[in-house]
Order: sequence, then structure tokens, then C-alpha cells
Amino acid sequence: MKRGSWPQAILLLLFTATWCANAEDTPRSSMRKGLKAYKRGDYTNAVQHLEKTVPEFPDIGNYNLGNAQYCTGDFEAAADSFNEALRTTDLELQAKAYFNRGNALLARTTDLGGQEQIKLAAELAFQAMDMFEKCLLLDPTDLAAKQNFERAQALRLLLEFNQGKWWFDQAESLLTQFKAKDAQAGYRQAKRQFEHILENVDPDHAASKQYLPKIAERLEMLALAVEAAEFDLKTALKQIEDYQYMLAAQRLTTETDERKYAFDIKPDLKKRYEETIKKNQDVLKIIEELSNLNMVK
Repeated sequence: MKRGSWPQAILLLLFTATWCANAEDTPRSSMRKGLKAYKRGDYTNAVQHLEKTVPEFPDIGNYNLGNAQYCTGDFEAAADSFNEALRTTDLELQAKAYFNRGNALLARTTDLGGQEQIKLAAELAFQAMDMFEKCLLLDPTDLAAKQNFERAQALRLLLEFNQGKWWFDQAESLLTQFKAKDAQAGYRQAKRQFEHILENVDPDHAASKQYLPKIAERLEMLALAVEAAEFDLKTALKQIEDYQYMLAAQRLTTETDERKYAFDIKPDLKKRYEETIKKNQDVLKIIEELSNLNMVK
């Protein structure tokens, strides 16, 4: 790639020797045919020919191969080829390889969709930033590298934010289904993600800051739901000790969203409720039976 958004191979043959009869089988002839195929837009054949040049010409060979691979849409292979080309001692070629590898890494992000791949896409954008930054160290006047660095930076921020927002939205959905334990984990994951953005990506990112109080509110609500359920159980047990069985039954069987959250977060708490309700009901049944006997007399 030259400075721009689309790759173009360096048309460097660097071969002045006369082709001999069996030149068709040499890396030099493969370079010639590969670059010709590239120039006429036959990128698949270009890749096939340029792959044969790499053993003898690892620097320019890998660079030109990366350009052809990029044009076929094989961005991962292109990024690897440009990475190999970075071994060159030619600083100009090295700067171009950094630039093109950054573009290939960014291009890979377009193939990644869905939450499970957002993290990888964000990492690729971060790596692309590093490539453009290194290109600028070699050539501070490279405006295209500066612009692409800023694009990669913006993309990384967007992907990182989308990842946090996905966790939050997922947690909200789980909460409506009373899957409070999973929702709690989702809120915590979202919290870590937004804190990561503010600590490592953009300390002034307003959208991330706005989500943190919402998350803190949800997590506090869930924690209080568990505390309230534990308090009600403790109170009911005390009422049972004081023979206040009806009051205990009323407290134990009251249904609220918060109690459902608590039971999902702490299944053992739900089990203790069920056991206590059963014992209390048995006592109430005995009392009722005794009362009926007394009425018969």
C-alpha cells in the first residue's frame, strides 16, 4: 500500500540481469510475474507467484505478497506478511510495512461481528494504532499515517464502549427475567469495561462515565435485596420462637421482585426459606387440627 486506504505493491523488481532460459522457475521470475498480475488486478495469481519470492527476497517479497493478499481480502495473511517485511533494514520500506500492517489489522475488524468478537476487534484496532504510531516515528510527516492512527483510535474507543454497553444491556435483560445472579455478573463486567475505558483509553469519555452510576445503583439494589431477604428470614425465625406463627408465615410467603432476585443470587437462601415455611406450615396445621378438636368437644 502507498499512503492511502488501498494497497498498491511497490513495483520494485531490482533485477537488471538478463532472463535465462529457465528463469520461469526462479524467485526473480515469480516476482516479475506476480507484479504483472498485481498491476492488471489479478490478485489471486499475484499471490501464487509472490509466495515463491519470499525465501530469496524476504523483505520486498513479503511486502508485495502482503499487498496482493490484502487485495484478495485475506487481511489476516496480509498482516502476517507485512509483519515479516518489518525485518528489513530499509527504513523506508519498514515505514510502509508498518503503515500497511496497520491497515490490514483495521480491515480485519470489518470481518468481526457479534459480541464474542468485539474484544478481538478492539485489540486489533489497538494494534493498528501501534503500527501507525511506529510509522510516524520513522516518518513524522506522513499525514495518512496520522489520520489512520486517529481512525484506529476512534474505532478502538467505539468498540470498547460497545462492549461495555452490551454487558449492561444484557444484564438489564436478565434482570427482567429474574436471572439476578447472571445480571449481577453482567453489571460487574460492564463496570470493569467502563472503568478500563476511563483508565486506559479515554479518561474523559462522557458516555462511560454516565453508565457507572447506573451500574452502581443496580448492584446496590441487588445487594440490598439479599440483605432484606436474610433479614426477613431471621425475623420470621424469631417470630416462630415467640409462637407468632401466622406473622411468620405472612413474612415468609410475601413475594416481591427483590426477594426473587435474592433467591436467584443465593439459592441456599431460597432453600432455607422453603424449609422454614414447610416447618411453620406443619405447626400451623397441628394448631388448626387441635382447634378443630376443641370445637368438636
